[in-house]
Amino acid sequence: MAERSRLLWRCRRGIREMDLLLQQFVERYYPDLEPEAQQQFEAFLEETDMDILAWIMDRAEPGNPAYRTFIRQLQQINATQAPQDN
Repeated sequence: MAERSRLLWRCRRGIREMDLLLQQFVERYYPDLEPEAQQQFEAFLEETDMDILAWIMDRAEPGNPAYRTFIRQLQQINATQAPQDN
């Protein structure tokens, strides 16, 4: 429980929408990641908000190819939460 709380705290960023995406990632995907992937996700959280946002919005590619899986999953979360046009 302490690890989960620590990780959720690290997901708090300067942009509320990104906070929600990262926290949902932790809830949905993080527990099922292999230990190495969990470490890579924690390294991912060290990246700047602007870099993570650019990757999620497909405006840039991360230098670390391991991040691409996280980004796709974050994009899926975002797509399911986006308001639908009527």
